[in-house]
Amino acid sequence: MSLAQAGIAARGRFPASTALPPGDGFLDAVAAEMLARIDAAAGEQSDLSAWLVLAPSLPIAAELRQSFIRVIARPVMLPRFDVLSRWEQSEPLAGLPAALPDSERLALLHEALRQRGWFDDGARWAIAGELAALFDELTAAAVVLPDDDKALAAQLAEAYALRVSEPLAFEARLVVELWRALAAVGRPDLASQRRLRLARLAAQAARPLLVLLDAAPEEALDAAESEFLLRWGERQPLAVYHPAPRAAGATALQSVLAAAWPEMSVDAAADAPTDAAPLAERAAQLQSTLVSSPLAGRLQLVAATGRETEAEAAVAQVLNWIDAGCRRIALISQDRLTARRVRALLERENVLVADETGWKLSTSRAAACVDALLETVAGNAYHRDLLDLLKSPFVFADLAPADEGAAPAATGKVKEAAVFTLEAALRAASARNGLPRIRRALREHAGDGNAAATALAQQLLDRVDAAATLLADRPAPLARWLERLQKAFDALGARAALTADPAGQALFTLLETRRDELAANAASFAFASFRDWLNREFEAGSFRDASISSPIVLTPLNAVALRRFDAAIVLGGDARQLSPGEGGSFFNAAVRRELGLRTHDEAQREMRRDLELLLASVPRVVVVWQSEIDGEANLLAPEFDLLSALHALAWNDDLRRAPLPWGTPAVARSEPDTVARPRRAAVVAPVAPAALLPQRITVSAYASLVACPYRFFARHVLGLGEVDEVLETVGKRDYGALVHRVLEIFHAGHPLVSALDPAAARAALLAITDEVFAPAIEENALALGWCIRWRQRIDAYLDWQRQREAAGWRWRQAETPVRRQFVLADGSPLELRGRIDRIDRRDDGCALLDYKTQSVKTIRDTLADDLQLPAYALLCGAAAIADTASFASESSASTQTPVDAVVEAAYVALDDDAITALAAADGDAEALQAAAQAHGERLVTAFTAMRAGAPLPAHGVEAVCRWCEMAGLCRREHG
Repeated sequence: MSLAQAGIAARGRFPASTALPPGDGFLDAVAAEMLARIDAAAGEQSDLSAWLVLAPSLPIAAELRQSFIRVIARPVMLPRFDVLSRWEQSEPLAGLPAALPDSERLALLHEALRQRGWFDDGARWAIAGELAALFDELTAAAVVLPDDDKALAAQLAEAYALRVSEPLAFEARLVVELWRALAAVGRPDLASQRRLRLARLAAQAARPLLVLLDAAPEEALDAAESEFLLRWGERQPLAVYHPAPRAAGATALQSVLAAAWPEMSVDAAADAPTDAAPLAERAAQLQSTLVSSPLAGRLQLVAATGRETEAEAAVAQVLNWIDAGCRRIALISQDRLTARRVRALLERENVLVADETGWKLSTSRAAACVDALLETVAGNAYHRDLLDLLKSPFVFADLAPADEGAAPAATGKVKEAAVFTLEAALRAASARNGLPRIRRALREHAGDGNAAATALAQQLLDRVDAAATLLADRPAPLARWLERLQKAFDALGARAALTADPAGQALFTLLETRRDELAANAASFAFASFRDWLNREFEAGSFRDASISSPIVLTPLNAVALRRFDAAIVLGGDARQLSPGEGGSFFNAAVRRELGLRTHDEAQREMRRDLELLLASVPRVVVVWQSEIDGEANLLAPEFDLLSALHALAWNDDLRRAPLPWGTPAVARSEPDTVARPRRAAVVAPVAPAALLPQRITVSAYASLVACPYRFFARHVLGLGEVDEVLETVGKRDYGALVHRVLEIFHAGHPLVSALDPAAARAALLAITDEVFAPAIEENALALGWCIRWRQRIDAYLDWQRQREAAGWRWRQAETPVRRQFVLADGSPLELRGRIDRIDRRDDGCALLDYKTQSVKTIRDTLADDLQLPAYALLCGAAAIADTASFASESSASTQTPVDAVVEAAYVALDDDAITALAAADGDAEALQAAAQAHGERLVTAFTAMRAGAPLPAHGVEAVCRWCEMAGLCRREHG
């Protein structure tokens, strides 16, 4: 007898079961059959409460109970409805050995792998988890492993059709040795204990049993469950019910499904899949036997061009169904990211969703807080992780408000001010990591901000230091690590806030449960290994928001079968999402089949069975998927693709439909006064309240307004502009800032370069270069490359400077702040500010120069549309335009150092072998002044219109949108 035959022997002796056709009234039919079975066993006056009814899931159990009530139609004591796994755990049984918790078993497997030196430390937890899952499968399939590795190696070799080889022998030794290591513990694992519980419960069967399965017994039950029901049926009345497997021709719908997925049809006599004719022949056969399609109006396939449009298509369909009178709607979450977006959009429309899938703990804010703490410890207080930790709403929740008796929100504002001060200090000092360096940055920044906030920020750092000390990398057992983690959160004042959060409560419950389970495990683990283990726990753990009760249900595909829904949407119906998971690293499909384990083909078959039950039970099904991801085609799942092709051949309809537009009205409304859903505007165009419009703007803010009014609104009205970043690496922008500083110092010390000996000028500029670049190189070695790049251009720069001085220009000043006041039509003031990199003077006026670490070609390509240089001329050239009518009410120009009339504004290109200055308006002083005046008029007109309520649309060109940090806010590409 093969391993597979030994593992499923019990299934061959399984008692007869009753198959009922799936469909809308399936549960009512099951209830009627079950009541008839009860009456046959004990008469019409039988005590229904003496019976136990087991269902595949709790939602189905609840719906089956409602079916009993409908069928009986009289007051009566109902049977107990439950799920096998839940019921068997609730039954008290004495004398069973204590089970080995999964967490302790995983730790034992990890330790066994480490002692043998197998695999890298970073991979051991994943491999231990995979082995544990494999052992559970073997136990559930009633497969007993051989007592020596040679025997298993021979079995594996037979399955692989290979002779025993070194890799195969290692695979055999790995499984057998670790299985033996667990057996030596002397405590059954949970899967083994479940077999013991089922055997004990069957031996003392005390009540008649009715069982509903979601598939035929050989597919729905493992060997242990089959044996349990077999033994129970020997002692008590037993009846088993399940949906009938597909029989081609039984119904019109099943005929279509049989033609699309013929491999699901089994020839009962041969116990093998039926031979399938070509798809075109199957379609022709359907066309000749069925006048109309049973899928018309029942199934729609909707392609979307991205995740946002996929979510919007799903929401539009749900709202349409609700308006049409549908109440119970299933959102089948193949794509969790899209499901989250759908849920958020529905909640925006005041439609709540009950999430049966639950949320992974790893995606919760509570887990993010834990991760931020561990990242802070692991990265030596890396600034981003530290700020993530400090900004968590859970940490430092024990801070007292600044004033006694203040509102609770004052606590958050006290912390917010301290964190803001710390963040400003980090960015100003470019403090990348290290608490001593961060403390020093905060002290240096102390004079620039609130003293109380600075003092509190220092206290927060002290508490972070205390928490990090508790988690220092000292190897310890996992239970000890969990104690340290909880103490660290006590030091951060986060425990109370975390336990008040539903996900945080679930997280702490998980940690406390694992600590108790692992109390006796003495194996020591380093900090990195503990983190890997904890990440796995958070990824496997989940929580559900039980506070929401709604007929709109987010649920997985395998939980929809047999339930009553008016409509269903499959989110993520593509070939990548709608596919069973791949098997583990151990054993290929042939080996798993030989061992009696579930194979990928069986998983595929189960998934198609679930799809069949979905289409049979739910009258309206819409499948949405992203037809394109990252510019590449994303194919529809093959199951639906086959249905589409078959349907097109048979009825000239491929079932594919365009997404419903946002706010589509219902075809038929159950409530005539239902308010129509609002349509989303194609382009965002907010109006800025006059009180929020800034009275001071920079030249770059003005450029932002011209490039895209919405970007100006987001940056300068809402205050969402990007802040300075801590120096992570030295990029082109940082290189430019360093070169600016070098030239500022050089020219301040040597305003006339031609008066210097060429060698002395070169030496001076090199020395200043080394001095300015030195701190950046010390912080990041990549700055050395940028320093070398600039040193290679020093000779060219000095040559250019001498040529400029020969033309009569003299360096005058650098980094000059300038400003100019305007008065708007309603009398409101407006100030324009800027900073000029360099101002040169000549007898006929001044030149405004802006250094650019770019090539001449790059600058020339955009010079015609440039507004920065004319705006600088506007700021500095008041005398040239002071008498014009447009500016009659303005005050005179103001700078720290007055300048003469501007006759030139140019960019100095520093990135080519030869240094070049490219002037605005082709060097024509009059044209430059005219452009400056035009920009002044444009600025005044724009702000006057904004104060009057003019909209600020998102109309940037592609070059602007490509790098815009507000793209996620305006979402123009999704309009």
